[in-house]
Amino acid sequence: MKFKIKIAVLCVLCATAVAMTVGAVKTIAAPDAVSTPPAAVSNASVDDKNAEYYLRDCSGYVAVFKGADSKTPIKVTDIETETLNTVDRGLLQQGIPAENKNELLSLLEDFSS
Repeated sequence: MKFKIKIAVLCVLCATAVAMTVGAVKTIAAPDAVSTPPAAVSNASVDDKNAEYYLRDCSGYVAVFKGADSKTPIKVTDIETETLNTVDRGLLQQGIPAENKNELLSLLEDFSS
């Protein structure tokens, strides 16, 4: 009887190991999902100079600036730019406009996830 229980436990552990391995391989094999910018960022118009807020890189972190010409950020987030994909880092170098506070919060949420 003890032998049958050991075999059953071993089978369950093997099935769990296979399932975990498959899940790990799927996440490693999907780099395209990482390089695709969030929808809110890709729809942003970088040429819009009348936006209320702008997101830009500031010493390696995503920062919020008031207006297109502002040199001093009003808020530096804890979002490191090196954790973002190449497209988003490029957009941050140019400045990502946010028309209002809701759009700003949506962009920050996209970057932090």
